[in-house]
Order: sequence, then C-alpha cells, then structure tokens
Amino acid sequence: MSGFAAPQPSVLTRLRQRISLRTLALASLALNLFLGAMLVATIRNPPPPPYRPMPDRFVEHVAADLSDADAAVLRAAFEPLRPRYDALSQEYRDAGQRVRALLQAEPVDFDSLRAATSAARAKRRQIGELTEETVLSILPDLSPAGRLRLVGGPGSDKPPHPPKK
Repeated sequence: MSGFAAPQPSVLTRLRQRISLRTLALASLALNLFLGAMLVATIRNPPPPPYRPMPDRFVEHVAADLSDADAAVLRAAFEPLRPRYDALSQEYRDAGQRVRALLQAEPVDFDSLRAATSAARAKRRQIGELTEETVLSILPDLSPAGRLRLVGGPGSDKPPHPPKK
C-alpha cells in the first residue's frame, strides 16, 4: 500500500449535498402539489355549456325557476319570435365583425369605429328590448307565484340572482 487514502469529503461538502437533496425533494413535492391542484381544479370546474342562441338560453334559464305551466307560457311566447331573434343575432354578429375589421385596419378610423360600435350596440339593444317586451306581454298569463319567481322577489322559492360583475 502506498499510504495514499481517498480524501474524505469535508463537512461543508457533505452539508451542501444534504441541502441540495432536501431542496430537490421539497421542489418535487411543491411541483406535485401544484399539478395535483390543477388536476382537481380541472375536474371540479367543467367546461362551459355549449353555445345556445337567443332566445333559447334566456328562456331555458328563466324557465328553470318557473312551474311547468308558466314555463310553457314563456316558451310559447318566444317560439314565434325565433326568426326575428335569428335575424337580429346575425345582424349583431355582422356589426361586431365590422367593429373587429375597423380595429384591425391601419390606420384606425376612429369616427367609423365609433359609428360601427354604436350600430352594434343598437342591435344588441334591439335584442334586449324584444326580450323585455315579450316578457312584459306574458306577465298577465303567468301565475302570481310565477311572476314573483321571474323577478326573484318576496315569496319566491329562490333568492334573487346576484348581480353580474
């Protein structure tokens, strides 16, 4: 034997190795917890429901809170208006496309953009006014409980819907 022994790692080197392994284990644990939380969030929050045109989504949302008879009155009132809603919705989408096209143009013509935005807003307002007028026209045909449920007022089974943000 030559008398040369393998050098022993210093205390500082061994401490660094232990800290780096601990740090690596902690980072791995944190990553696993993060990925697990993302998986749980994905499972617990399903994707939004498929798109349904007006007036279908409005009618079904409101009809869910009404009795069967009141829901039938609501559906019957909106069914003949379907072609009008389809036309207004298409006009609204076309107006939105015009706004997008003006926003993408170089240079942006702000006067035309303002006019196109105003036209799109007017189409959206027409859809809202048609919906309001239809609901107002069926109020006499609804039961008193149905009218209360429609607005979520006192005496209804459900509290009023919280305002949308």
